[in-house]
Amino acid sequence: MSASEHINLLTEMRARVWEESKRWLQSINDEKRDMTAEENAQWSRYNARIDELEAEARAVMTREKFEGEAAVANEAMGREFGAQGWQAREKAAADEFRRFVNGELDLTYRDEQGKLRKGVEVNIQAVERERNLIRQGASPDEVRALAWDTGSIASGVPTTLARSLYEYITAPIALWQMPTYKFNTNSGEQMKFPRVNAHGIATQVSGQGTTLAGTDPTFLSMTLDAYKYAELVKVSNEVLTDTAFDIVDFLGRNIGRAVGQKIGTDLAVGTGSGQPQGIMTAVTGAGTIATGGTLATGITFEKLIDLNYSINAAYAANNTVAWLMNRLTVGQVRKIRDGAGGTAGSFIWDVSVMTPGMQGAEPGGLLGYPVWTDPNVASMASNAIVAGFGDASAFWIRTVGNLAIERDDSVYFATDEVGFRGKWRADSDMIDTTAWNILKNSV
Repeated sequence: MSASEHINLLTEMRARVWEESKRWLQSINDEKRDMTAEENAQWSRYNARIDELEAEARAVMTREKFEGEAAVANEAMGREFGAQGWQAREKAAADEFRRFVNGELDLTYRDEQGKLRKGVEVNIQAVERERNLIRQGASPDEVRALAWDTGSIASGVPTTLARSLYEYITAPIALWQMPTYKFNTNSGEQMKFPRVNAHGIATQVSGQGTTLAGTDPTFLSMTLDAYKYAELVKVSNEVLTDTAFDIVDFLGRNIGRAVGQKIGTDLAVGTGSGQPQGIMTAVTGAGTIATGGTLATGITFEKLIDLNYSINAAYAANNTVAWLMNRLTVGQVRKIRDGAGGTAGSFIWDVSVMTPGMQGAEPGGLLGYPVWTDPNVASMASNAIVAGFGDASAFWIRTVGNLAIERDDSVYFATDEVGFRGKWRADSDMIDTTAWNILKNSV
């Protein structure tokens, strides 16, 4: 079975489960009663199965996408050096990296302050450029010319490690997958930007000589720093000397996933004090939407509409507008209907078809916009911020340089293990507070 056929099969299975769950829920609503504890458990099982099928389809889709992108990139490098020449360069870099890992070779890199440090710098920024070019339809020749500095590829770090790190770092970060604005700087100095607080409003005049009026836009200030994220992995010397062990994949998987998960948490709910400002905590004040009900009532259709229309109208038509919720909250939203009290009429949840190969394809939508889920967003609880909506591109994510990997033999000397540390720097904040709003559960 091809990847596309597999995705289509999973999508059809998901649609069948969704239709079955709707019929089951309809039967309860027809009896005009609340769910029993057992029925709530059954509803949770339905949602878990839907999420499971979504996750499996997305994993197949992501794997197919990454493999396709890697094939285009390898073709580009093969044209530059010839297939055998490219393989030879990769093998040379892999051998050099393994010697570094085994302690047989000292490698150094310069950090953003220009200081010489022991370790290697993994060029995941080149992978980001490479993937963006491929996703924009660039040819292998364009990828070859623009994505990589081909003169320094064999520098102790194989591109397979760079790609592995990039994929493992970005995979768990919903805010990275969403159409947020991302940029990288060479150094970590503090950066200040004007933040839009309120847009100007023009007025109409009907005759000559009439004084022009209107309001000016108001600006605040947004500061982006560079907070350090790191993961320390220990590996036994026996494993390091085992040539059958894939140390490249191991370090990419463990360091990338750990760093990505921690950055992802702060991008979602960071406080902005000593850490990035999260997208769910960037907007505060009277403008936020409250559920207006009790915890038992949960989210109502009316409040979702209020949130939908609360952002500046100029952003509503952008293809970067989206919802963000915890998957448990999504399970509650799936119950809502467009009739009185949210228990009658048609379900408001859209079951869209996931298109194989489509980047960022979404399995479901709400009021015409895609829904992203992040486990760091709060689920329904007293005074919790449970949903966000707006133009995701107004949320800026800054990273600094590339991720560095350093080796140390002394920390775990007593246990005959070697420590490897991966570190990266990042920050985030909302550049336009009129582009995004949140739904806050009532106390």
